[in-house]
Amino acid sequence: MALTAYCKKCAREVDPGEVCPICGTRLGKNSAHAAWCVERTPIKDWMSWNALMRILLPAALFVLLLVLMLEGLAGGIGAVEKMLVSGFPAVLLILLGTILAIAFAALLLQGKELADYVVDNRGIHEIHYLPDPTPVKLIARLRSPALMNQVTPGRIAVLKLSEKDLPWKNVARVQLWPEKCMILYYAPSWWMRIAVACTPFSWDDVMMLTKEKLGKKKKIRLPSSLVISVEQKRRSAEPRKVVFPEPEAYPEPEARPEEDSPGQMSMEDMFDR
Repeated sequence: MALTAYCKKCAREVDPGEVCPICGTRLGKNSAHAAWCVERTPIKDWMSWNALMRILLPAALFVLLLVLMLEGLAGGIGAVEKMLVSGFPAVLLILLGTILAIAFAALLLQGKELADYVVDNRGIHEIHYLPDPTPVKLIARLRSPALMNQVTPGRIAVLKLSEKDLPWKNVARVQLWPEKCMILYYAPSWWMRIAVACTPFSWDDVMMLTKEKLGKKKKIRLPSSLVISVEQKRRSAEPRKVVFPEPEAYPEPEARPEEDSPGQMSMEDMFDR
């Protein structure tokens, strides 16, 4: 279970609830959060290729359109037709293929990395770490080998690579990818900011937190499973009725025959005497 709460007094993660199960301190209303870690290999991760293509393909298209526009301004439509028939598109495709080959080699050399995800009251947070860093892995990630100086000798070598934070107020669109157990957050709606790689144990918790924070907002593009309906809004707005249990009906005491107290004497006893 990924859903936990942080107790400030104990300074540790505890089970979510109204009070801390260890010290009894009252936990905040928004103290619950989901936190987990996954291991990913960039060469096998579709989102790594997706991030590359989102930059490479628009750049190649921009270069093609720019060259055609300049050629059209200089020589007219005839010059544009000659440009398309000539070997320029083939040269552009070869260049694009070369860049993809270099990217494949770079992703292959990057090795494995760790990704920490936290979804809390503030938003979505993603931190990437590189276990067992080497200069080759850093160069493949376009990082300076001088970062090796940050690794403490004698301990498990883990180097922090990057950190992303996306507040809930900036989220404009959410897309679900249940086949890959991923939730995609966009800000703005046409640009993906964070791709959260969930686990089977954290999926429901992240969905619940996302629905609580974004389900009531109409301006955000959400899948139907994250939208809070009108009936659910009414139920959450209605005050909860406190029902007290009815008092138990106790049986009336049975009538007992009157008995004379030891200090009193009946009238018959007095006359007999």
